[in-house]
Amino acid sequence: GINAEYGGDLKMNWLLLTLGCTVLTLSAAALNSTQVLGEVRNILEKIEETPDRIFEIEQALAERNDGDEALASGAAGLARNIREELIDFPPKVNKKLFDLELELNKLGMEDGSKEEDEEPCGAWNLGMNLNPNDGHIMGYDEGWASDSDIGDEENALLKDYLNQTIWKMPVKYIAIARHQRGLLDAVKVFTFKNWDQSLSQKFKNMDPGRDIVTVGGPIFGYTAPGVHNLADDPIFGVGGDLAFNWGYTDNGHRVVLTGGYLSPVGVNDDNTHGLGNHFAINPKTNNPATPAWAHEISNIQDCPLATCKSVRVQGTDHGTGPHLKSGPVYGNYAIYVSPDMKTFATSGFLGTTVDGEC
Repeated sequence: GINAEYGGDLKMNWLLLTLGCTVLTLSAAALNSTQVLGEVRNILEKIEETPDRIFEIEQALAERNDGDEALASGAAGLARNIREELIDFPPKVNKKLFDLELELNKLGMEDGSKEEDEEPCGAWNLGMNLNPNDGHIMGYDEGWASDSDIGDEENALLKDYLNQTIWKMPVKYIAIARHQRGLLDAVKVFTFKNWDQSLSQKFKNMDPGRDIVTVGGPIFGYTAPGVHNLADDPIFGVGGDLAFNWGYTDNGHRVVLTGGYLSPVGVNDDNTHGLGNHFAINPKTNNPATPAWAHEISNIQDCPLATCKSVRVQGTDHGTGPHLKSGPVYGNYAIYVSPDMKTFATSGFLGTTVDGEC
């Protein structure tokens, strides 16, 4: 039954209890902050699924006609309040997780790796934009390692886009921003290990591939107030560093994060998820066996090939493989690079260049 006095705190009590068990389990040895944050994000993903179940209770109560309609109506109102709080809760905690991850990364930096606090007044340049619902599939084999532009500047933040001039510039920092027609949802900034390479060079380095290309985790992060669909987002729902060209057996993924599940090299489980994906390709040569299994953006999920036949992808930009299931579009994903910027402007609309905040 539902306890009216404590119903509003139900989600919080459950979360705190689960978090307590998680920390106790993980603190037997040295605490792995990435693992803990990953566990918390898994919990938030489960919470995001619960409003639909509460809505079923709400509907059942609203349809009661057995003489207890007044009591049922009150219970339905309580269920609605709980459902609304459950919808609002994960985005708020995800924002705090961003802040915590950034602070933990700062604490984990060794003295020799710290950089000067003063930041030059530079700019970010747009190298790529991914729209998983524009009819053009940017899977593993399309665009990332090519020498051709895709799209045009007028629609750079509305459709799939690739600017080879930016793609071939040596860069130090990379920012991945999720946005709604240029309005920022969230962004993460990372520092590359090798500053003398361009994105083109990094994505062409497919053999052996599986390259963790950044160091220290995100150095800057932001989520706009009230943003939803973060818990299973392939960039903002997991922590760690960026890895490029993650190949295993006949599968490849262009951009993933190390805080998520990354398939071992010889395991054909189709269970890694990120940006620029393909489940039937030679990831070292970029030669697909068929276009059927290309998909632009897949959400974080546990859906191994042996037991799961429903891989959730964003939008309709995927092949005809029967396991690929179209889902909601969380936004466009823009990839920016800069030689000198460590933070990202969070106000105003995005463009092909984003000026630094000085």
